[in-house]
Amino acid sequence: MGKKKDTIKVKRKCCHSKPACKRCPIVVLREALRESKEEEAKKARKKNKKKAAKKVAETSAE
Repeated sequence: MGKKKDTIKVKRKCCHSKPACKRCPIVVLREALRESKEEEAKKARKKNKKKAAKKVAETSAE
């Protein structure tokens, strides 16, 4: 048996099957957008945490 690839071969058109298959372009796009938004949210939380730590350090130094 071959190895399972990390990528999904996306179909060109949606066949409107219920439930939607994993190769459906609509499903693949939705998953990609969800992953990118999660990544952006993580970066924003990290940035805010860093700013808060910096602000606390500045106020305690005074």
